[in-house]
Formats: sequence, C-alpha cells, structure tokens
Amino acid sequence: MTALDEFRATLTAIAERSAAVKHTCANEESTKHFLILPIIGALGYDYTDPFVVQPEFAADFREEERERVDYVVMRDGNPIIAIECKKAGVDLAANRGQLRAYFSALQSVRLGILTNGTQFEFFADCETPNIMDTEPFVTLDLEAATRAPIAPDVLEAVSLVTQARFEPEMVAEAAGERLIAKRLRTVLMDEVRQPSEELCRLALKRVGVKNVHHASIKSRYTGLVRAAFEEALIMPVLEKLRAERAGSRDGDAEMGDTTRRVVTTDRELAVYRYVCRRLAYLAADEHQFAAIERVKYQDYIGKFVVYYDQLRKGRICDFIEGRDGYDKFVFPAPFGEIVTNSMRDIDEALRTVFAERVREIGAPGPAEMPLQQTA
Repeated sequence: MTALDEFRATLTAIAERSAAVKHTCANEESTKHFLILPIIGALGYDYTDPFVVQPEFAADFREEERERVDYVVMRDGNPIIAIECKKAGVDLAANRGQLRAYFSALQSVRLGILTNGTQFEFFADCETPNIMDTEPFVTLDLEAATRAPIAPDVLEAVSLVTQARFEPEMVAEAAGERLIAKRLRTVLMDEVRQPSEELCRLALKRVGVKNVHHASIKSRYTGLVRAAFEEALIMPVLEKLRAERAGSRDGDAEMGDTTRRVVTTDRELAVYRYVCRRLAYLAADEHQFAAIERVKYQDYIGKFVVYYDQLRKGRICDFIEGRDGYDKFVFPAPFGEIVTNSMRDIDEALRTVFAERVREIGAPGPAEMPLQQTA
C-alpha cells in the first residue's frame, strides 16, 4: 500500500466516524472536538503540542477584544496555517471573508482552511501574496468520502498540506494550477451548453466556413456546433463501449441461447448516446458533468437499462423500444412511464433522476473527467 493509499484509508475512516457522530455536534466546540481535530491529526499535526497547534490565536494587533482564529499551525514559532471552524452544517461560502481577514492579518500564514467539520476548504494566496484567494483550490468533502473513494487529484492536493510535505511555494504552485483548471472546466461546460459566437466562428473557420453573418451564427450554426461538441465528447465513450460489448459477446459465444439472443439494437445505442449527450447539456455543475463518464447500460431481452455507476442503486431508466414510432421510458417515481416519439420529453426526468443518483452514490473528482467508459 502506497503512502497515498494509507492517507486515503485514514481520511475515509475519519469520514465514516464523522458521519456517525455528526448529529451530536450541536455547537462549534463539539464540532471542533469530534470532527475537526481528527483531520488536523490526520494531516500530521499534533494538536496536543502547543508548539505545533495553538487554539484561539490572536489575528490582529488590538490590545482589547482581539479577533482570534480558531487554530493555527506553527513552524519555527510563527503561524503558517490558519484554520477557521464553523458549526456542523454551516454554509462555508458565506464565511470565507472572516478567514480572508485573518489570512491577511497574520503575515506569515501561507495557507487557510475553512471547515464545518464535514467540508474542508483549502485556500492559498496564488493571485496576490498574503491575500487569500477568493475560491478554494481544493475541497475535502467527508460526506462524499463515505459514498465513493476520495478522488486521486483531491487526495494528492490535500496531501501537500500534511506536515511531511507542506512547502508553501509548492502548495501555491499546485493551487494555482488547480484554480486555472477549474476555471477552464467551467468555461468549457458553458461552451458545451451554449457555444459562444467566438467558438462558433473559430470552429466554422477550421472547417472552411468564413465570413458568416451574426444572425446566421445565432439562428443556424450555434445548434450545429453544440451538437458537434456533444458528439465529440460522447462518441469516444460509445465506440469504446460498443467494442467492449462486442468483445464480450465473442468471449461468451459458448454460453446458452438466452444470452446469445440479447442483441443491442441501433435504436438502443441511440438512446444511450442521447442520454449522455443531453446530460452534458443538463448537468448542473462540474461534478455532474464529470459523472457522465460513469453512465453505462445493460441490455436484457425486452428492455434496455441505463444506469449510473451501479446497476441497481444507480438505475436511471428502462427503455422499451416501440414498434409504432412511440417508445417507452420507465423512470423511478414520481415520473414513472413516459411514452413518446420525441426523446426531448424525458429531459426533466433524466435531469432529476441523474442528479439524485450522483448525490446518492457520489461523483468523481475533476481529475477523473476523461471521457472513457468502464465496462
């Protein structure tokens, strides 16, 4: 087992314990004691040693009524990490300003952690020295860690903060790269949903279409570029999956007649392809977008099942091909059966059920976004 594997195991064990005791954390002090200190310890900092971790550290220069940060991690007598704690369940985004003020007041601090015991946001000062960035470069979500393995990129980023590896310059460099990557993903997701005129013109120019009028871009070409974008994202997944299915059928040639009668039709594959394409458009955030690569299918005699990650728990819908141009989609309650000749009619059910499955099972981290399908 590698050091990162051991680190993941430690964090996962703490996550599972935190889930069991979270309901007892009715105030900030109990949240600190039961949920936050174990993570500080897992990062390698001895919170029983006042030369390593100090609580209620003064974060301004007033003599009376000083502002105090909940914990600081010390190095050579100076604070290098500031940790601001909130009660379990508190929205962290609304409290970033407080940590930002402490970060600036403590000139030697190079890393800030904001936490409510289950979510830990890590901040650096990539853009302006000694001014905390406005967004975290990584977030450790312990609730998600109880449902799915901690993403490799999240694990690596958090490991840089451990006592054994913490070097401010290295963390700042890694944080800067992650923030840029995060913003790029956001831009690309926006372009998938609604391609900008700039992207449309660039794409059209690359295929030899030039000097297109603004009105034509909006009325004619935006939809074409969006569809091509979705195709480019999903087709590699579909082709790989079809090849794997074909190989599986060849390998199972000696199985019984019932198995050999299951043949995935072009219409069923078109449904799978549509689901993936539409989810790329309907995804509410980058975590849902990343999760699309774990959407799979299972074919049976008489029905075709589309699911997320786990066949039973992750079931999205059953598809039953019709003979008169109308197909049947069966979604979990409250949607039930949808009989239609237009797949756009399933969008609302598809978006809602997929979001529920990702929330229940967990989504991959951003680094797990390459569009490859696993069998």
